[in-house]
Amino acid sequence: MNTTLVVVRAFGSHAKGDVITDAAAIAIILASEQVQNVVRVLTPAPVASGPVNSAAGS
Repeated sequence: MNTTLVVVRAFGSHAKGDVITDAAAIAIILASEQVQNVVRVLTPAPVASGPVNSAAGS
């Protein structure tokens, strides 16, 4: 799972609705008083795309 933050109340340079995905920025915000201005959203990790091995069904 990937963690992102969505801003629910503007603070600093972030406006309501902004999505924060930078891991370093997320860590700083979660450890600060600004944590009250965001919600944490967990999203599935991206799935690697590539050729599908269909030899198993042969």
